[in-house]
Amino acid sequence: MIDPKGLSAFIAIVSQTSFEQAADTLFITQSAVSQRLKLLEQTLGQTLLIRSPAIKPTPAGQALLKYAHNLSQIERSLAQELAPKKQLQWLKVSIATNADSLSTWLLSALAPWCQQHKVLLDLRVDDQDQTHQLLRSGEVLGCISSVEQPTQGCTSTALGSINYHGIASADFQRKYFAKGVNKRSLQKAPTVIFGRHDLLQHQYLKQFFSLDANRQLQHLVPSSDGYLEWIRLGMGFGMAPKLQMQHLLDSGDLVLITPQHSIAVPLYWQQWGISTELSRSLAEQIQHFATIAHSHDLNLN
Repeated sequence: MIDPKGLSAFIAIVSQTSFEQAADTLFITQSAVSQRLKLLEQTLGQTLLIRSPAIKPTPAGQALLKYAHNLSQIERSLAQELAPKKQLQWLKVSIATNADSLSTWLLSALAPWCQQHKVLLDLRVDDQDQTHQLLRSGEVLGCISSVEQPTQGCTSTALGSINYHGIASADFQRKYFAKGVNKRSLQKAPTVIFGRHDLLQHQYLKQFFSLDANRQLQHLVPSSDGYLEWIRLGMGFGMAPKLQMQHLLDSGDLVLITPQHSIAVPLYWQQWGISTELSRSLAEQIQHFATIAHSHDLNLN
């Protein structure tokens, strides 16, 4: 039997990446958090956390996190079955997503679902090629990922593909691409990268122009709004879906530098394989809204 107090302390530490902040979250002292974790590790006979250089779960801790996600869903289903008219308690659910989905359609999908099921949302944002790592480690219940192969113990549902286009400001296009977008002109033009794991520009430059993006002049702007704003200000060219930037195209603030070239990125919803009413409804909600959003993006092409 896993001690619920020890389990809640462990989850809080991982979630907050801090013993002190975990203590504040649980309204207990930091020494009490440490003691609860110590007793839990002694009971399980496993070290659950790597404490340096940053707090993260060990393989045993990852397995415990997955257990905790499943347990919370099972307890929620049982509570509803035993007392269907009783008001539900708030339940925290962690989800990993790419920034572009978050800035376009995802919040519209999750808001009614969270209200209906009384869910407190904990969103983790990373590149679509990296979100499945958070799922694998047990830190999230599900993720939007470009990886089709499901993590062990998970299911994978196709959400459709989204097309990313090369974009720049009109002034930037006149300055760098007045004679066309080609290998030579691109080598002189700065590019804007969303994050250190963002490989869209790499794929675009390699596939269509045989260029290595690592040799390009690069700005790094890890914010969806900031990324588009930096491009709009004429600081570089980048990649974005039309769903995210259509208003800037309509206003003339941005232009497509290569309308004939785009990169299609398929997205998938992966989540832990335990089937509850909560997990099924979450998958259905995300799939429904993603299909609408991605269909709209395709219709804009």
